[in-house]
Amino acid sequence: MYADLDLVRKLTHGAVAVTEKDGWFLFSRFTDEQRGTYRNMPDFYRKTFASSGIRLEFKTSSSFFAMDYHVTGASSRKFYYFDVFVNGILVKHEGSESYEEQPDGTLQVELPQGIKTIAVYFPCLVAVKLSRLLFDDASVIQYLRKSRKMICFGDSITQGYDARHSFLTYPNQLADAFDAEMINKGIGGEVFRPDLLANADPMQPDLLTIAYGTNDWSGNFSREELRRHTDLFCRRLVESYPDVPVFAILPLWRSDFGCIRNAGTFEDAGKIYRSIYEKYSIIRIIDGFSLIPHDTSLFSDGYLHPNDSGFSQMSKNLIRQIQ
Repeated sequence: MYADLDLVRKLTHGAVAVTEKDGWFLFSRFTDEQRGTYRNMPDFYRKTFASSGIRLEFKTSSSFFAMDYHVTGASSRKFYYFDVFVNGILVKHEGSESYEEQPDGTLQVELPQGIKTIAVYFPCLVAVKLSRLLFDDASVIQYLRKSRKMICFGDSITQGYDARHSFLTYPNQLADAFDAEMINKGIGGEVFRPDLLANADPMQPDLLTIAYGTNDWSGNFSREELRRHTDLFCRRLVESYPDVPVFAILPLWRSDFGCIRNAGTFEDAGKIYRSIYEKYSIIRIIDGFSLIPHDTSLFSDGYLHPNDSGFSQMSKNLIRQIQ
């Protein structure tokens, strides 16, 4: 039995839209209006097509599950991997170090007897489209509903730089820990951009996270610009999603934190963000500087972007503080 568009939509989590074109299913985590915010910023616009935070999740009696995929670039990274879980156990980690060398593939998983819970986490840093999702003809497929809804705003670390195992990214880990339908709005290189909030999501969340600031500091904004951009973003956020709890993650440790930028030291920038967050009673502040040990081996580039181990540390500590 091949899945049609209606079924694929029911199996998909983490997308605001699922469409079909020329036999391929396309997934989007941004609305068309939100994507338009980046239309004149080609690098950011491209990243809106990345499949960060998107997954297929369902229960089935089928003896196997298969799908064809095609991958294209949606960030500065070329690697991609799908993570497949059966009844909470990782059974397959499949992909390539380069979508340019291997853009196409077929993922197939043999399944045990009985009703199984399946989760297929999409890679975070490429654009994914699927075709020919196949189950046993007589199989039962059950849809899963989450108990919460969450939106994660942020930069490259929110998008998933540089997790090889996408299920380990902190937005995916939060979604799993809190049984949440999660939409990932992370864009590599992003800063506080109030215009993104001009168009609210169709989903009404129960929880919001924001994790900007490191690029605002390294991008040499002035202190006044940091204050103005952060304050306007927060104001629009609480207006767009009134009474929704917000967890604001201050910037993570980075190995060049001792440098002096236009806004001062990294610590100076953190104090500015904190002072703005404290103005809003609905915002709870999380000290990002302490979420990952200051060990360069936990960062893929040795200074900024967490690797799988770094994300594991971050997620564990973040979940503990949000609970």
